[in-house]
Amino acid sequence: MDYYGARTKNASGVVTLESSIMTVRSIITRQVTVPPITSDFTSYLAMPEITAQSFVCVTLPDPTNENAVLPSVFWSTGQLRVRRGAGLVLNVFILTYQ
Repeated sequence: MDYYGARTKNASGVVTLESSIMTVRSIITRQVTVPPITSDFTSYLAMPEITAQSFVCVTLPDPTNENAVLPSVFWSTGQLRVRRGAGLVLNVFILTYQ
């Protein structure tokens, strides 16, 4: 099944993903708990679902909590890196496109 119409924008309003011009092959949703930090205040999560053709979006599970802060999150093929977020629960959305 193909999904159409996904679009994301950054804080400046610039479109960062526009799937109406590309086919999204799959959408994977996971809820993860960030493991303890390693050196340099970073936690690493193995996520083999993230490929070179992926776009990753991370959110907090309760967007109404005004005191919760989303940590810095970076992704690369096969892994998610979270800075200063040990113990937090995060929603991870992985869109893979063609």
